This record gives sequence, C-alpha cells and structure tokens, in this order.
Amino acid sequence: MEFRLRKDAREWFRGIRGQMDLDFDPYYLCLMAGLAARRKTTEREINVTEDTAELVDSFPRLYQEQGKLIIALFLATELELAEIDTKERAAVHRLVEHYVSNETPSRLTDEGMKELNRYSYGGFEAISEWFSERPRSLETFLPAYRQRLNEEILKREAERG
Repeated sequence: MEFRLRKDAREWFRGIRGQMDLDFDPYYLCLMAGLAARRKTTEREINVTEDTAELVDSFPRLYQEQGKLIIALFLATELELAEIDTKERAAVHRLVEHYVSNETPSRLTDEGMKELNRYSYGGFEAISEWFSERPRSLETFLPAYRQRLNEEILKREAERG
C-alpha cells in the first residue's frame, strides 16, 4: 500500500507546494494535524480511489529518519484511543503487530497504512477548519500551523488530566 493524499488537500496547498521540497510534505502536515487532533476520516466518508492520489510506498529519503517517529506517534495515538495501558504488554504487542511489519517498504501493514492515511485525511479536514484561507506563503503558514498543533496537544493533555 501507499501513502495517499486527498486531492482536495493537494489543491488547498497549491499556493505553497512550490515552496516545499516534496509532494509528501502536504501529506505530512495533514498527518500531524490528524494525529494531534485525534481525527481520522472513515473510508465511507471518502472514496479512496477517486478522492485521493498515490504518493509513495515508503517514507521518502528526507523522511527516513522521522519515519520511525511518525509510526511511534501513530501507535501512541492508537493505544490512547483504544484505551490500552502501555503496561498491558500483550495488548500493546497485538496492536503493534496489527499495524507494523518489517516486510513492507513503509514498515506498516496494509491496515496500518490505511489507518495512517485516514489520519492524514482527517487532518486535512482539521486544517481546513483551522484556517479560513488557503496558505499563500510557507513563512506565514508554518508558524500558524504550529500554533494550532500546540493547541490541540495542550487540549489532549488537559483532557487526560
């Protein structure tokens, strides 16, 4: 399976795509927003074949180092949403085994890739709610984006008590 970007997300980021290094960058921004907001889109809400475009089947070279961190954030989010205590080793192992594979270029199972993409799809929905206008400049967008991510993270921490 591949990383997939919503076509409407590609269009939304059009004004700054030329300022980014890779087509994967908008995917990453959407994914981080989805993970921070704990938001994912179900496949019933989006037609994967028609509404998304394939990117790559593994983390691009510039993301190789962060790939493990991205997967760790994904797993931590899934553990939290499933209310699995990290001390429950068997439950943690089952979840990791369900989503992670050393046999694929991305190190994710098909189900893991589907779920990661769902966070990216939902993250785009969050981003488009956070910002009333499409970004025109990376220099102005990134600080505002970072602020919104931090707000989401603080909200999650407050909910946990």
